[in-house]
Amino acid sequence: MSATLNSLPYELLSGILEKSAELNTRHGAKYTYGLSQAPEPLQDIQMQRVVRGQVSPDTLRWNATESIRQVNRAWHDWTCEYALTSLYISRWRGSERWMQSRNLDTIQTDPSSIAVYRDPYHSLRKTDQLFEANPGLTSCVRRIWFSGYYGAEINAMIFNILRRCNNLEYLTVPWTALRYGDVEDWSRLLGRNEERRSISSLELLAVDLKESQISKASNQIDKKPLMSPKVNFSGLRRLKIFGDSNFMPLTDDDLIAISHTAANLREIHITGTISVTIDGIGALVDSSDETLEVLEHSPLTADGFGHPDPTSLLSYREHLCRKVLQCPRLQNLSLSLPSLCKDLFADPSVSWSGELQIRTSTICGRHPLSLKTSAKAQLQFWRILEQARSLMSLREGQGIELDIEIFINDWIFEPRRFLVHGNIELGQVLSDGAWPSKKWRSGKGPYGQTGLYGKEEGPYESMSEDDYKEGLRRHYISF
Repeated sequence: MSATLNSLPYELLSGILEKSAELNTRHGAKYTYGLSQAPEPLQDIQMQRVVRGQVSPDTLRWNATESIRQVNRAWHDWTCEYALTSLYISRWRGSERWMQSRNLDTIQTDPSSIAVYRDPYHSLRKTDQLFEANPGLTSCVRRIWFSGYYGAEINAMIFNILRRCNNLEYLTVPWTALRYGDVEDWSRLLGRNEERRSISSLELLAVDLKESQISKASNQIDKKPLMSPKVNFSGLRRLKIFGDSNFMPLTDDDLIAISHTAANLREIHITGTISVTIDGIGALVDSSDETLEVLEHSPLTADGFGHPDPTSLLSYREHLCRKVLQCPRLQNLSLSLPSLCKDLFADPSVSWSGELQIRTSTICGRHPLSLKTSAKAQLQFWRILEQARSLMSLREGQGIELDIEIFINDWIFEPRRFLVHGNIELGQVLSDGAWPSKKWRSGKGPYGQTGLYGKEEGPYESMSEDDYKEGLRRHYISF
């Protein structure tokens, strides 16, 4: 049977095998199971089986192709391409115990077991050994995600694996890789040699570390690979930085160093970090203005919104609002700005589409105008809403859907529907329930308040823009 299938064109054979793998995945185990608590000696404990989590996609693909890859060499090569195209390598953590029975249905109320210890770097070591023993497998890998490996000592193993994957395109690593990787590691990864091409997508994930990890002497190093001209990001198309850290966090200096060579970025995502400001974002936008299509900057923390006004930056003097308008290919925008330019939506030549979110607190100017106290600033903001409506109508006439949302402090403005979302409980008390004239339940909040989260306000409600202006005039509410 396999000989007959092998005579088919490769595209048809690949489609058949892929469908078979998908069916095997559908009928295979998708979750891991465990016990509600560990049994203890001389104690009568009622245990229950619980679902611990989902099986990772790469493991599902590998298990689904186990029978297929044993048929012949051609099918084995196909399954390697299919199963190893994307790898998720995570640090082991937990306190599982061995069960005497392989069948969960046969578990008794008092089974004997011993505590399980696993090397937390087991997956990383096994992957390294597999690729060392079978170098031909590395050409199948297109994407790798490393999770939980933050120490300098283990970082060498990460780059040892990456060094072998010449066809790698998408990489997700802890932010510490930029501290512990040397110039040769990063220059090789970014394709500055004849052996391999550059990765196209780089994601750097940051987390807070324990004090024991921070104080460890071997972790107190920074090889500063970004300072070398050999580390060239010109082949990179997508850059994502997510999360914040209490240990050697990524800063504007890092982004500015990357921007010196990152001239071809199509996507920039900087979210959940308080250590990067508009200065670093602006440097990346400036270097990739001709190619940039997606720009997302969402601090999502109170600390992360304490940015300086772009007009007063020492190292980046050009207004970011103006710079965004000068990106001819920019389509998707989600941006947190210290202040909003009054003409941001006045340019009809922009290519924006989809959902567009702007988070800010003031109006741009020689001296930023406070919406809370300045009637001039409020008048300019109403004009901004009208400009947003005009731009959405223009794009709709061109057959392109554009939906703009503007987040001002604790309020969310939805220009298309002439609605304002926010917490209006205090205003209702001050007006004895007479304001607003009409309100609706809102699903917008409290997430999204000027890029902040973790607020304790109750459920948001929405009202018309006219009611909002009336509430401002009567001092029931304020910006």
